[in-house]
Amino acid sequence: MTRKRDSVIGKKIGSAIRMRRVKLGMSQSDLGKALGVSFQQVQKYERGANSVASSRIPDLCRILEMSPNDLFGVSANMDAEVAQLGTWGMKTALKLQGLLPAGRQAVDALLAALPKR
Repeated sequence: MTRKRDSVIGKKIGSAIRMRRVKLGMSQSDLGKALGVSFQQVQKYERGANSVASSRIPDLCRILEMSPNDLFGVSANMDAEVAQLGTWGMKTALKLQGLLPAGRQAVDALLAALPKR
């Protein structure tokens, strides 16, 4: 039986993996091939359904160009709502992060004008 705490940690680490993979422009298949696992296994890592084996962490970090401290540090500080973002949301957030202040203000104004759910 999986403990709730383990599931939360797995999801946060999975979100950090997905965010870094997307930032690098890497597909799940690409990451899977580099790790020697299927893209389905990468999906499970990213959803937190399966934990990444400790023996795979060095290879995972090398492939994603991050340190284990980055992997765990990013996920430990990640806001719960950010952890829920899908690939589209992460790609959009990364694009928005690169905008100049005028572009950010324009996007804020557009979002404020949209009807709420």
